[in-house]
Amino acid sequence: MMMTRASMGAMEGAALDEVVRRLVEGGRGGRQVQLSEAEIRQLCVDAKRVFLSQPNLLRIQAPVKICGDY
Repeated sequence: MMMTRASMGAMEGAALDEVVRRLVEGGRGGRQVQLSEAEIRQLCVDAKRVFLSQPNLLRIQAPVKICGDY
């Protein structure tokens, strides 16, 4: 799905779902996924909006065990 300059506002739910579906399917098969520059830019804008809407600090109770990769 190619996005035009007219559709450069927030990506509609169906369009966003389609881009995510293509990325997930491509990742499973190890295939490359072709996205237009507009799709990539809009995906970044939408992702930024989601990240900025989340709190950057969480209040948690001790004790806390932190596990992860180095």
